[in-house]
Amino acid sequence: MWGLFAAAAVVGFLWYRRQVLDFIRALWAELLALLSDLFGRKKRSPDRPATETREPPRPFAAFRNPFHSGQASRVALEQLVRYTFEALEAWAFERRAARRADETPLEFADALHDRFPALADDARQLVRLYSHMLYARSKPTRECLPILQRLWEEMSRPTRQYSAAPAE
Repeated sequence: MWGLFAAAAVVGFLWYRRQVLDFIRALWAELLALLSDLFGRKKRSPDRPATETREPPRPFAAFRNPFHSGQASRVALEQLVRYTFEALEAWAFERRAARRADETPLEFADALHDRFPALADDARQLVRLYSHMLYARSKPTRECLPILQRLWEEMSRPTRQYSAAPAE
């Protein structure tokens, strides 16, 4: 029986040797990177800059409040959530709280929480909806409409209310 297992392993290796060798090389590279990180020999890769910058979003003024224009009732909820998230990124960018290139949507919401507590809870709920749409492929329900509407109302308030927040 052990001979059959050994023969199957040899045949499997010969049949899939390229994939097996690629896997072993990748595993070895990950192990070396892990050991390097553990022992403090961190090297910045030459092809990746120290800080990645994101392209600036379009201005927040280019976004129209879908609840005032009536679009909220005419577009799909997924589209409304995506549009609101893009508007939130533009709004934050104009207040020097832009989302970093290496920042997840949830980390972005946490950073906004610290600087803009008035919209923090609704921003976190928006980001949860957005993340669930992107990664879990779930669809938002109509219960999200009040959250989005409150967020739009808060983002539409005059800028002077947020001028006292410290810039990062």
